[in-house]
Amino acid sequence: MARAANTETEYPEADRASGCAHPRHVYDLLGHGAAEQRVAAQIASGHMHHALLITGPKGVGKATLAYRIVRKVLGGTESHVGRLDVPADDPTASRVASLGHGDFLLLRPPYDFKLKKLRSEIVVSELRRLSDFFAHKPSEGGWRVCLIDSADDLNISAANALLKTLEEPPSNALLILLSSEPGRLLPTIRSRCMNLSLRAVPKPEIKNWLLKRDVTEKTADIAAALSRGAPGKAFALAQSEAKVLRPLADILSPQFLRSSAQDHRIAGALAAHGAATDRDLFWDSLVDIIGEQSRYSATGEWNSAFGPMQLPRPTEFWLDLRDRLTELRRAEDSVNMDKNVTMLTVFSALRGEAA
Repeated sequence: MARAANTETEYPEADRASGCAHPRHVYDLLGHGAAEQRVAAQIASGHMHHALLITGPKGVGKATLAYRIVRKVLGGTESHVGRLDVPADDPTASRVASLGHGDFLLLRPPYDFKLKKLRSEIVVSELRRLSDFFAHKPSEGGWRVCLIDSADDLNISAANALLKTLEEPPSNALLILLSSEPGRLLPTIRSRCMNLSLRAVPKPEIKNWLLKRDVTEKTADIAAALSRGAPGKAFALAQSEAKVLRPLADILSPQFLRSSAQDHRIAGALAAHGAATDRDLFWDSLVDIIGEQSRYSATGEWNSAFGPMQLPRPTEFWLDLRDRLTELRRAEDSVNMDKNVTMLTVFSALRGEAA
């Protein structure tokens, strides 16, 4: 996926999807040409907005675009005029990739070495680093750039601290905020940023992109269909073929509807320690498939990665089931529920065994 050497840290990174290269090591961008050209034009004019808010679904390419902007603003030399494709061997790109550029600051939920886990929020102490960072002049006479990945993780105190910086932006300073749920951000934060909204990438483009990364035709077709137009998510699905795509195929098969023999095996694997990313991918895909099943029962048209379940149920059953799965997932995320039991409940509901 990346064309640069993948120099990983020795601890988990909140802004890196499992099984994927970190976006700071990725140098190609699929889609989003209009957004890139808009920023490139601003950079060329010398009149950059002081804050960019890049929005879009997870995996769509927000961070990949952000790092292209960072490399260019900090002085990288692009391969093509009017674009932001600074190559991996550019000195600026190398320093950004190693997080060793003195004029670049990355804020993200930090890793707690004492508790040995990632924190769930960006707290106000991290924003104090931003204030200190912008208080100094650029070390190389150009710009200072801070990337917040993601703004959705800011707690209330940190969000208010960020707002103060946005209200009184220092000169030659650029803030880049990423958000998958911009509606959750303070309206005053959104209003002080130039918004770049990234849309879903067409499935054929994602499939071709996956095929160039040694993904098989069948897996690329399924992953692209389940990706919601997000290349990063498609790649994660392709990397999780054994843990996500095959179990999905199993539970949608006629054999699954007749027998619960595989329930505990699949549920146990998805509830295992370290399987959080696979579980999220599984949940997303299953809810989408159930939504497609409801359309199929109403129209007879099918447009999903797997064939429809051979279970004669009215449209209302599938709509109610999709809503129930969505609520069950929300409850699982907010309450310390037994993940194994939750998934077994889902499988029973699929068969129509649960009320």
